Amino acid sequence: MSKPGEAKSESADVTALRIPATPDPRETVSRVRQRPVNDLLSPRSVRTQSLDGFEDVYSDIVHYIAYCTHRIWAEKGVGLIYSHYDDAVVVHTPYGTQTSVEEVVAGTIQMMQAFPDRESRLGNVAWTGDDKQGFYTSHLGTSRMTNLGPSIYGPATGKKVRIRHIADCMIRRNLIYREWLVRDNGALVRQLGLDPVEVATKLAAAAARSGVPPIVSGLPERGSGQKHPEPLDLPSGPQASMEDNLRHMFHDVWNRRRFDRIKDYFAADVNVQTAPGREVHGVQGIMWTVISMLAAFPDAVMHFDHFCDTHETDGYIAAVRWSLNGTHLGNGQFGPPSGKPVSILGMSHFRFKNGKIAQEWTVWDEIAVLMQIHSPHNSLMVAAD
Repeated sequence: MSKPGEAKSESADVTALRIPATPDPRETVSRVRQRPVNDLLSPRSVRTQSLDGFEDVYSDIVHYIAYCTHRIWAEKGVGLIYSHYDDAVVVHTPYGTQTSVEEVVAGTIQMMQAFPDRESRLGNVAWTGDDKQGFYTSHLGTSRMTNLGPSIYGPATGKKVRIRHIADCMIRRNLIYREWLVRDNGALVRQLGLDPVEVATKLAAAAARSGVPPIVSGLPERGSGQKHPEPLDLPSGPQASMEDNLRHMFHDVWNRRRFDRIKDYFAADVNVQTAPGREVHGVQGIMWTVISMLAAFPDAVMHFDHFCDTHETDGYIAAVRWSLNGTHLGNGQFGPPSGKPVSILGMSHFRFKNGKIAQEWTVWDEIAVLMQIHSPHNSLMVAAD
C-alpha cells in the first residue's frame, strides 16, 4: 500500500474531495439513474462503445449488464447463462466459491422456483476497463419477489420480499469469467417471517453434515507485537484520487477506530441503506453502525479489495468491494460471544455530492455471518472458561 517518498498523513484535510472529471469515452455509455427503465431492457442495434466479441444486441457494457440480467431472469432465458458465463467461471459468495457454469445454472433455477416472479431493478453500475483488457463491473440491484415455492429456508410462505444485492463481474468477449455476489439474505429471512439465528443454525448444521466446512480465512492481525495501526502511506485530500481517499476512509474508520473522521467523508444528511435491511441517516447513524459491528468483532481488520467508479445522471458513483475478518468476542447484534472467527464479504456503493458522500448502499449477508458463528465445526473456536 505504501508509495516510496510519500509521508504518512495523520489527519489530512479531506473536505470537498475532488470528483474525477467525466471521461469523454464514457459520455456515450448508458446511465441507469433517472432514466426510463425500459430503455435498458431491450436490444439495441447501434454500438456506443467498442465491444469486440459481445453479442450484437448490446450497445455498451452497462447495457450488457442490464439487458442480459433481464433476459435471464425476467424473460426466463436461463440457458443464456451458457453464452454469458465461462464454462469454468469462478463465483465467490459469502458461503464459498463455485467453479462451474452448471452451478450458476442450478442456483438460478433454484432461486426461480422459490421466487418465480422475481424482478430486479438496477440502481448503479460502476465499471472500468475495455474490450481488450476486459471489463470489471459492479452493479447494485433491488429484487422484488414473492416466496411461492420451497427454498433453503423452508416451505413457501407466500410473503412478498424486497432485498438488495451487489454483483462484481469480470467480463471478456461476452463471458463473465469471475464474479463476487452478495445478497442481503438477513433482510430476506426476516421478511419471510423467520428467525435469522434459527435459520442460520439449521443451515450450518446441514452444511456440517454434508461435509462443507465453514469459511475460515485465518486469524485477524491488527499489527505486529504491540504496534497499533498507522495511517496509510498514500496521498489524501482534494488532490488525491478518489480511490486513495476511500482507502483512507475505510482504514481510518474501521482499522484505526477513528470514528470522529466519519464526518470528514460523509455529508451531514447522508442516507445509508445497509444490511440486514436497515436504513440509517446522518453521521451519528453511520457511527453507531460501525461501532455495533466492531463491538461484536473487537479485533476486526478491514480489507479494501477493489475499486471502480462511474459518472451518473445525479452524481459521481464509486463502488468498493471489501472484506472484514474478526473474532466474535463481544456482545452485540450477533448474540453472546462465541469465540468463532468470522469472515464477511461486503460491497458498498457511494454517491457523491459537493465532494462528500451523500448516499451509501452496503450489502453483506447476515445469514452467512450467523452460520459461521453457529457452525458446530469451526475449529478455531476459543475455549470457554
